[in-house]
Amino acid sequence: MARDTRHRILVASLLLFNEHGVPRTTINDIADEIDISPGNLHYHFRKKEDIVDALTAEFQADARKVLHPPENDAVSLDDFWWFLHHLLELKGTYRFMLTDTEALADEYPKVARVLRHFARGLNAMFEIYVIGLARNGLLNLDMETVKGVARNLAVIALMSERFEELTGLRQNADDAAISVARSLFSLLRPFATPEAAMHLEELATHYAE
Repeated sequence: MARDTRHRILVASLLLFNEHGVPRTTINDIADEIDISPGNLHYHFRKKEDIVDALTAEFQADARKVLHPPENDAVSLDDFWWFLHHLLELKGTYRFMLTDTEALADEYPKVARVLRHFARGLNAMFEIYVIGLARNGLLNLDMETVKGVARNLAVIALMSERFEELTGLRQNADDAAISVARSLFSLLRPFATPEAAMHLEELATHYAE
């Protein structure tokens, strides 16, 4: 029962953090969400920081699975699409970590460390995929340009929702994922060979509004 209650607390916290943000979610809000007393919640997590740290650890474990390099050098656009698909699922699940980034990093040191590692790993993964697609004749890119394209892909994937919030265009999780995916495909399209461009268009239909 104790493990079940702890799991319910984490699930409720994740939902509330994603919807309202960590700063605007209280311990009492979480307790009310799963109909337990604040005292019962404190038995499992002494303070909100402990909940944030637990969810950060889960994010870190799930992120490692997403940031797993391709199995071989024959990287295809389908491989890239699957990587993007899993990345967007990860972002949707832990949306609060990538919208209140500055506030979380200032208040929760563990979040700051994990997000730094995630950003570096994400940039490295995009670089691996872009290099692979270029070497396999799917993108017309020289090695000097690869790093810049990979970095731009990582910035869009990581920070686009924050940009939308700053411009007053906050989106729900599904619309945000569609927007990110379309932006990433648009960035790659000018570099694609004719055949690869057609395949990119086909993959982009999965993210039609």
